[in-house]
Amino acid sequence: MRDPHTAATPPPEVANQRGPPTDTSDDRNDEERKKDAELAERLSRLIEDANSRVVPLCKMIRKHIEGMEARKEEDRNEGELVQQVKPLLQQAEKILNETMGMIKGADPDNRLSDKAKRHAQTHNATPEEQRLAEALKVLLEEVGGTIEWARDKLDSFPQAKKDLGPLLDALGQPLTQIVGGVGLLLAGVLNLVGNLLSGLGLDSLLKGIVSATGLDKIYNGLGLGNWLNAK
Repeated sequence: MRDPHTAATPPPEVANQRGPPTDTSDDRNDEERKKDAELAERLSRLIEDANSRVVPLCKMIRKHIEGMEARKEEDRNEGELVQQVKPLLQQAEKILNETMGMIKGADPDNRLSDKAKRHAQTHNATPEEQRLAEALKVLLEEVGGTIEWARDKLDSFPQAKKDLGPLLDALGQPLTQIVGGVGLLLAGVLNLVGNLLSGLGLDSLLKGIVSATGLDKIYNGLGLGNWLNAK
């Protein structure tokens, strides 16, 4: 498990990602660059810590559903499946809600301004932003991917789906808020995340969240419309 307080070296696929190619100027002063870097590091630590706790839960959720699916139809027990998966979903939701609360508290300088958003878009990605993008990619891939996967699998378990479906929806809410919160604080990071997820065929997860939080309107104004509207 990665120590959330230890800086991480971005993997090669992240290090090679850059911000929007249309504008690589950086009109931030040294103090603004320092604050952006510190903010990205704080957010990275929070999300990496959340990942270290929710990723194992997601793997257990998948394992239980796959195990029940592998049984003969007459041996399947949907009540047992609910008992196995329900507490895992609730625990994961609690972790993400706590993380979202900490993200809201990670912006003491009130950087939610058009100027901060513009600055986040007009420079090449820093190592701190690359690290944050990788952490968000893992969160979306594991949690968002598990939510979509479980919804599909639970079609075979209609009784369990009645109990677990709302919990999957509930888990998706703090995930959406976390991604949206980071997108407002450091908008350029989501462009990196989109590039990473696109390589995995999962960028639709991020596009859905960006649209649900209204960030698509902001992003079109920041020159990210091409990425959002790409097929």
